[in-house]
Amino acid sequence: MVNFWLPEDLIVEILSRLPVKTLLRFKCVCTQWSALISSPLFASLHLESSISNPTRHSIIVYDHCLNKAISLHPITFSPVENINLGLDHGYRFFPGIGYVGSINGLICEIGYSLYCLFLWNPSTRLFKRLPPGRHTDTILNPSNCSFGFGWDPIANDYKVVKIVSIFEDGKIRTWAEVWSSNLDSWREIKVNRNFILRRVVCDVIVNGFPHWIVYDGIELDSKLLVASFDTRTEVLHVVPVPELLLQLVPTTKQCAYFGMNWKGSFCLAGRVSVKPKKIYQVWKMENDSVTGKEAWTKKFTFALDVEFSGFLYNINEKFVLERYGELISYDVETREINTVGIEEAQHLVFWSHYYVESLVSIKGFNPFERWI
Repeated sequence: MVNFWLPEDLIVEILSRLPVKTLLRFKCVCTQWSALISSPLFASLHLESSISNPTRHSIIVYDHCLNKAISLHPITFSPVENINLGLDHGYRFFPGIGYVGSINGLICEIGYSLYCLFLWNPSTRLFKRLPPGRHTDTILNPSNCSFGFGWDPIANDYKVVKIVSIFEDGKIRTWAEVWSSNLDSWREIKVNRNFILRRVVCDVIVNGFPHWIVYDGIELDSKLLVASFDTRTEVLHVVPVPELLLQLVPTTKQCAYFGMNWKGSFCLAGRVSVKPKKIYQVWKMENDSVTGKEAWTKKFTFALDVEFSGFLYNINEKFVLERYGELISYDVETREINTVGIEEAQHLVFWSHYYVESLVSIKGFNPFERWI
């Protein structure tokens, strides 16, 4: 009988390249493998491997017609049948789910009917319900409350931000609080400028920073602002949008604005004309190295004969638009158009997020089955 032996570092390297489903089965091989696969260090190594492996990536969308999640290929947007995220149980247990974002394989969700927040990893089926914030009563009125999901890579700290804007007695009052996975608690953060929210979740997450497009008032001609939360310093920045973009179409009711993640930078897309063609512009927000303030640069101008979809419009550096009853993806850089492989869901795709399979866990995670 021949005994085969491999160095431990080589075993770790091989295991780190395997899918999560296989690794969870391999935890039963021996105590040593179980401890290895369960360790945070191995989870980080496996995450690096997953990020560099496109077969571990997918776009997950919630199809309201079918009442389930669908996995799509991140490039072709065609359905991926062999990926089972196990999300369907979540819809039955938490009706009225809203998806805040996905980072490193973790998904942040809000349950409207249960007024709760939770994080979970669909690949490992580990789950954590977040403790209530300091002002839980504001969730009862989701029209003035919005959530963001972020990550501080230095401290390896996942954070959930809740912003509340209330208009009363002719004035706007805005406050915010943040939950930290490392501390497992909420704390209020300072807000230097009041504004009105437009969505119950952040518009886009860029490099772990959630971003919102907000208004400086309740009037139809109120100017737009961009609010972003720095997960490292826990500072909520609020900056005006490009004046040149606002000057093209002076009122927000005539112009549709959308946020997008373009090559790791926040970009603002706006429809600046509707006749004779719909003309769009994309502006990139950057930090000025001299003044330290945000500066805007126009990156693209393009014409389309279709409207932006209200749901899918910022996936994999592409817009998703509705054209004659079907969804199409549009690359603002290459001008390439492709059909999105979703049937019978043209108007009922409620959310979409880029997903990377991982073993990432946080303090307080439990098997999802305990909540069913």
